[in-house]
Amino acid sequence: MTLDDGDTILTAYAESARGPGWSNTPIWVIVRARTGRLRQDCIQPAEQTRDMELLCSISECVNTKMVAAVRSIRQRRSANVKT
Repeated sequence: MTLDDGDTILTAYAESARGPGWSNTPIWVIVRARTGRLRQDCIQPAEQTRDMELLCSISECVNTKMVAAVRSIRQRRSANVKT
């Protein structure tokens, strides 16, 4: 992952993926450029530091719960609009 001058890391989170005979736990990084443009970058396990490896399971758990909470509130808001 490379950062340009003026880039800001907004957040980073782990997200595992699995399939028959494979698995991967990349860390997704959201970066804002000086221009305000957002981009997503990926840090693969081979590039991760020991600290990143230790935090992956916690990050993935928090991310999963946050996504579920956002979906839940959006579903409730959508249901309220339809009635």
